[in-house]
Amino acid sequence: MTTLEIESRNVERKFKIALFEHGIKQKELAEILQTSPAQLNRALKGNTTPRDLELQKKAAKILGIEL
Repeated sequence: MTTLEIESRNVERKFKIALFEHGIKQKELAEILQTSPAQLNRALKGNTTPRDLELQKKAAKILGIEL
């Protein structure tokens, strides 16, 4: 497994834990961020496109986590 794959999984794990702790579903977070659930899912899985990185930052701020 590459370093990038490991980091992507760590990002995904952080978001899953934060969503659970806040009692928020991905679909609800997508609505808050005004994006599609599919786009948010890609971002939370650690994709590195500019749009995904922006969504990660916004989601992290809402959930109170550091990336």
